[in-house]
Amino acid sequence: MDNFDLRLLELLQVNSRQTGNELADKVGLSPAACLRRVQRLRETGVIERDIAVVSPKVFGKRMTVMVLLTVERDRPDRYVLMREEFAGMPEVLQCHHVTGAHDFILRVQVADMEEYSALVERVFHAPHIRRYESLAVLGSLK
Repeated sequence: MDNFDLRLLELLQVNSRQTGNELADKVGLSPAACLRRVQRLRETGVIERDIAVVSPKVFGKRMTVMVLLTVERDRPDRYVLMREEFAGMPEVLQCHHVTGAHDFILRVQVADMEEYSALVERVFHAPHIRRYESLAVLGSLK
């Protein structure tokens, strides 16, 4: 990878639907060269996938909460089950199994505090969860 590839990746992370002409204008290569490079980045796995970012507000989900979750240490069998459970929950947009003081970081999208409270009661008060910490997102910068 060179500086052209890095610039292409930066641009595609903002908008992956840019045309070869648009990328060429911003990178300083021909449209064909840009498209060949993007195709190579996809084929080699540098670009894992192209996705659509859907605005949760369209569905009335205006509140984002980051949840730091800690599992009881004597229940490592729960990690796999919890990953499967979180993957099936529409409120959980992201789930990261992490090192450190917590075991999971979740990005949760809900309509309001009432919906979040119901999620807390349903999910985070299970016996295998030692503690959770909620961080309401005030705004997203990047």
